Amino acid sequence: MKKILIPPSTEYTIGRDLLKQLQEICSGQRAILIADAAIKETYAADLAKAIDAELLSIPSGERTKNEEMKQNLLSQLFQLGCDKETLIIACGGGVTTDLVGFVASVYMRGLSLILIPTTLLAVVDASIGGKTAINTRYGKNLIGTFYHPKHIFADLNVLKTLPEKEWFNGLAEILKMGLIYKPAIWESFNFQDPECIFQAIEGKVEIVTQDPTEQSIRRILNFGHTLGHALELVSDYEMSHGEAVALGCAAEAHLSMQMGYLSQEDFEQVVRRFSQFSLELPKKYTRSKLLSALLHDKKKARSQTRFVLIDKIGHALAFEGAYCQAVTHAQLEPTLNWMEEWKSGR
Repeated sequence: MKKILIPPSTEYTIGRDLLKQLQEICSGQRAILIADAAIKETYAADLAKAIDAELLSIPSGERTKNEEMKQNLLSQLFQLGCDKETLIIACGGGVTTDLVGFVASVYMRGLSLILIPTTLLAVVDASIGGKTAINTRYGKNLIGTFYHPKHIFADLNVLKTLPEKEWFNGLAEILKMGLIYKPAIWESFNFQDPECIFQAIEGKVEIVTQDPTEQSIRRILNFGHTLGHALELVSDYEMSHGEAVALGCAAEAHLSMQMGYLSQEDFEQVVRRFSQFSLELPKKYTRSKLLSALLHDKKKARSQTRFVLIDKIGHALAFEGAYCQAVTHAQLEPTLNWMEEWKSGR
């Protein structure tokens, strides 16, 4: 078991059989556990009973993370008579932690929050750093807050039941951490080794501690996500986050190379690693749709899309503290040509 303090006041516990600690924290409080419907019967119902919490569930999938579901949850909390002393517990993957975290942050201007990530993606990435969000038709995560949970409990036993696709979603984020900040992860990658998971967690904690509100170095966590989020939107979220980020990482490594920062040798190493996974462009993909989606990227400045770029495996470029660089459509075109040829055979 490991405990990590995430400033300003989140205690992250990762290990096995963490129920007793959770019971102690929840004792004497009214608690509402909001869980992904996919784990309601297999995990969440028993957990809610064990900690004496009322149980609500939300449908699975990225399409759930929207204004309508946010409002639905807020209405349910009002109908249940929840007040400022109510504890909210989010149990599920990144969609659940993002959505429920946002609801907790705005209900009566903030309720105490605990996160129980149940996917590898949520364990190593989505639950860490206080980000909450919902999606809009313009793009992913464009409405949100920074709101820090009191506790995060990641039980490694739960990960044993994950389907292969959910494992891959998390692996993409772990490999991204190896590309931007922790080269040791990339060099000795073994997703079956818990140490690999711990290193990815520690990497994200170090980054968000330096930059809690994403004004500088925290932007490097968006490597692979500028194109990745756009691909998700183009696919209407039929493409999983991990698939989109993996394809985005390979493409943004190409962009780093063609702009003169990354060596061809390192780029080819990136492509070899991601070629091990089955990646395809969305069936609904067109270049015009992708470029339209990029217009709403959160890093955009002065109407220019900005990308995180790397100059070697394990290191993202600082660009005088901005940690991202404006890229014109003309500069992006060779990368889009490469991506389309690599994944669609055109």
